[in-house]
Amino acid sequence: MDYAAEFEQIAAETLRRSVMLREELDEIDRQTAIRAQQVAGNATRRFDAVVELLAQDAADAEIAEPQPDSHEVQEERIQPIARAVAPPPPPVFPAELDPTLTPEQQRQAEIRAAVARARAAREARSVVAPSDGDYDSESEYYRRSTWLD
Repeated sequence: MDYAAEFEQIAAETLRRSVMLREELDEIDRQTAIRAQQVAGNATRRFDAVVELLAQDAADAEIAEPQPDSHEVQEERIQPIARAVAPPPPPVFPAELDPTLTPEQQRQAEIRAAVARARAAREARSVVAPSDGDYDSESEYYRRSTWLD
């Protein structure tokens, strides 16, 4: 058995396979670069179209109705969202309010307060408020009362 010839054959096969893999990777890189340029071009065109539409809408809104005060309007739009997103106030511990409770009653009050905090946290995470004010069927899906259906 000639080990040197076998090693040379294995090395040649490995070199041939690595060259094939490099060529495949180069082709994939080339195709990826072409696709990335296409996607970037599409994104740029879409972004320009959106900017143009927003500019037209802003111009139409200025012509149609003069805004009283942009700060007041912005405040009115933000308040409902802020109320929906704001965390509920922390529950008041009954044990802190009444020092005459027995240790067992204080412990039970603390447990009740902890359960109330956990429930409030779960409810706060289940409330989804749309940030764009768009109330369509898709946003309705995310504003449903329970996720168990």
